[in-house]
Amino acid sequence: MSGLKIPLLLFISAFLVSTPLQTTQVETKFHSPAEVAAALKTLAGKFPEICRLSTIGKSYGGQEIHVLEISVRKNRPAPEDRPGVLVVANSEGIHLVGTEAALQLAESILTAYGQDKSWADFLNRNAVYVIPLLNPEAAAAYFSRPLQERTFNGRPVDEDNDGLVDEDGPEDLNGDGLITAMRVKSPEGRWIIDPKEPRLMRLADPKKGEKGEYLLYTEGLDNDGDGLINEDGPGGVDLNRNFPHDFEYFQKRAGLYPVSEPETEALLKFMFDHKNIALVINFSTENNLLNMQQTGQARVGADRVRVPRQFAGFLGLDPDTEYTLKEIVDIMKSSGFGGGMEIDESLVATFLGLGPAMNLDRLDQALYEEFQKDYKDGLKAVGLDYLEKRAKGVGKGSFAAFCYYQYGVPVFSFDLWQVPEPKKEEKKDELTPDRLKSMSSEQFLALGEEKIAAFLKERGAPPSFNAAMLIKMVQSGQITPARMAEMMEKMPRAAGAGATGTEENPEAYLLVYSDNVLKGAGFLDWKPFQHPDLGQVEIGGFVPFLKYTPPSDQLQASVRYHVQYCKKLMMKLPVVSVRETKIERLGSDLYRLTVYLQNEGLLPTSLAQGRRALTSYPIRVSLKLEGKQKLFAGRPVELVPFLQSGEVRKLEWTVQAKKGSSLGLKVWSNRISPLEKMIKLD
Repeated sequence: MSGLKIPLLLFISAFLVSTPLQTTQVETKFHSPAEVAAALKTLAGKFPEICRLSTIGKSYGGQEIHVLEISVRKNRPAPEDRPGVLVVANSEGIHLVGTEAALQLAESILTAYGQDKSWADFLNRNAVYVIPLLNPEAAAAYFSRPLQERTFNGRPVDEDNDGLVDEDGPEDLNGDGLITAMRVKSPEGRWIIDPKEPRLMRLADPKKGEKGEYLLYTEGLDNDGDGLINEDGPGGVDLNRNFPHDFEYFQKRAGLYPVSEPETEALLKFMFDHKNIALVINFSTENNLLNMQQTGQARVGADRVRVPRQFAGFLGLDPDTEYTLKEIVDIMKSSGFGGGMEIDESLVATFLGLGPAMNLDRLDQALYEEFQKDYKDGLKAVGLDYLEKRAKGVGKGSFAAFCYYQYGVPVFSFDLWQVPEPKKEEKKDELTPDRLKSMSSEQFLALGEEKIAAFLKERGAPPSFNAAMLIKMVQSGQITPARMAEMMEKMPRAAGAGATGTEENPEAYLLVYSDNVLKGAGFLDWKPFQHPDLGQVEIGGFVPFLKYTPPSDQLQASVRYHVQYCKKLMMKLPVVSVRETKIERLGSDLYRLTVYLQNEGLLPTSLAQGRRALTSYPIRVSLKLEGKQKLFAGRPVELVPFLQSGEVRKLEWTVQAKKGSSLGLKVWSNRISPLEKMIKLD
């Protein structure tokens, strides 16, 4: 890290002096937007032969958005004519750890260029583009006081439709430098104090006879006198909801229309100007390897589908009749199959294995599952404890959704860190969804019908979702234990199922983390305050950025692993080579030329979704003839739609040419390294 004037991983634990209105707070030193720019300039200055620093545009508030291009230019085709890897970080503004990871990844690649031949070869064949901070205005909120989490840019938005903009935002009423929460007793309240942990609040459950007692607000005043508090604060638009795929219309935080913001427009213009981008790495609050859930409602390729025979029986349907998804939804609802689940087209499509178009394509799903296993094994090997159930999937209008569904390239999003959950002691033989995910089909079947039935009962599964049915489905290969576990996690427990009276507050793990790791610095005890609009209130709660600022040692370990993992991903780019050429003399000056192309990379030359979205070019193989050479069979330009990893494709031509002359062969596509070869006719 010595190459940077500002070290990339300088994490300083700090504290604020404790007073009745102030508590200790552990902070982490991150790069401010100005320091990000300085760090990039330092890298570009240290490695001028392979670095170029430029901007892709400006934020709404006028801050420059920088991109660092890493590629070998001397005696090489232009970087735009070679496969590219795009690294984007912190579109949300709160994901400062992503910016740190992107900076360290850039430095690691640059350092490896002079020390590792494989990386020198990589940068001769490819280009890397690093945009470490897409949302500088939101990120700047971390470096100002009072401290508050902000995910939106600087565009003024009239959120309460009163003709004014940004007139009613939060205030630091108790003067502790933090924007936290306010709770006030009210007959309109929906919240109660958690009886198990009075520092926490939870929604009242009418089914249990509970009545709400409190209203919750963000700390602040009713500045515009409309009876509401903090309903129209400064800014803005959430950039990670402003991309085109599955855009949320009429949601102000998503923007007026897709790509309405200068930041998202600049990024997409850069991507469409660089059609060579073959892989995207996204440091974000989303993690699409731990949680492969995709955005949107289910859609299938046809209006009507047949229900597989193994499902049709217990639904009372004819396996030879076609139904719409809506008809199947209605039948499942009327049969009571859901057991309290919200049944919609997406759930039906997932359950029936129909592969909705807004989910990963089936072919790509298998590829992502391979990477998922490798990623999770790697996390486990280095002792990084991640919880899949807390990982966010791909959201509506997100950058990752655009990259896969519309740009058509592999995209891997990494959240880098989660607040660790306290370890819970499990009984050795206890069957849980987490254990189910790690089981093979054979291990699941070995449990026996009685134990499986007990598990289903404990989870509150509906009667039609029984052990005998699941056993048959696993035996026939229609479902895996991991897929079953995902379905069980989405299924709410029936009333009384597994009820022990020990349901835990969903934020309890944050409090344990604050108490045990941060020595209480992550939570402010509730303190009374005389509010000018609400009267007597209490101010307190979790401090801003608790979920996004890990301790130094945890972040360093995670960044170190993810930098190495992302470098491994880059090395998996497709590489098309001429594996072999054969020349067969058919007669006087007549030859048959056979060429075998192979993809030596570990990624396909295009994703199935890229081909569906028509954003992936085929591989263009052209044969160049000179002088009196003539083509008798075959075409001057052959198109190979795609090559899977390791796949070999045979191409043949018959040409008239003089012995000893040469033919030119050129292999090209926008996302593979160009290849030219001269073939001599001996």
